[in-house]
Amino acid sequence: MTYATATLASWEFRGAARSRWVLGTAVAFAALCLAVSLLGMRSVRELGLAGVGPASAALINLGILLPAIMGLLLGGNALVAAREQGVLSMIAVQPISRTSIVMGSFLGVYGALAISVMVGFGGAVVVLSGVANRSDILPLVALVGSTLGVSTACVAIGLALSAFAGSRLQAISTAITLWFLLALGMDLALVAIAPAVRMGPVGLLSAVLFNPLEAGRVLALLGASPDGTVLGPFGAYLVETFGTGGAAGLLVASLAFWTVVPLGVARWALTSRDL
Repeated sequence: MTYATATLASWEFRGAARSRWVLGTAVAFAALCLAVSLLGMRSVRELGLAGVGPASAALINLGILLPAIMGLLLGGNALVAAREQGVLSMIAVQPISRTSIVMGSFLGVYGALAISVMVGFGGAVVVLSGVANRSDILPLVALVGSTLGVSTACVAIGLALSAFAGSRLQAISTAITLWFLLALGMDLALVAIAPAVRMGPVGLLSAVLFNPLEAGRVLALLGASPDGTVLGPFGAYLVETFGTGGAAGLLVASLAFWTVVPLGVARWALTSRDL
């Protein structure tokens, strides 16, 4: 990491950390994680069971959806806000490469989001430690890792949107629309068209890899159930075809793709457009 990249990352991180809505969302995420964990632990104790299964299942959806929209909004606001304030043009005239500008913004925003995610899950882990077994370590690690992976991809996608957006309003509205499409729209579309086109496991896998939120969710569920049973026939196909490690690697590669490509697009946009 160059000095310029580190300096920009530090500046972006401080700006994101001081934002009221970021702080509010981080507190809300931590509170929801805590509430879900307490309810899950209560259910486990009432049933006389052990383990964190009920809470882990609820935390997966919470951990994928809320940090995803936070990442899209934070990334979507980063470059366009600096452009509107005239800061981006001042930075651009310095001997700083476009790559440093993109990576500095990305690392700063992602750092603030990652801390929010870790604080939220940290409280949940403390609560669940009273009922957790040794076998629960892998599902919890997979959950946190999947959430951070989805957050990484969403920040990168948000930065790409920000690089093209003409205003903060346009960037934010586009980010929210994209989140709805990724979180709900693609699932509804698959439910509607799958019976008609007879989409098999290969088609379903392609749809999962095309959606970073779904890739993160499947990765977390695969960590919770390495044999794939929790994913039904699709999980059996994944494990039988690729093995647990191979399927996990494929999903991680999908998240990496959705991180690297948008960052490259953001850099290209900054190079080809007036700042």
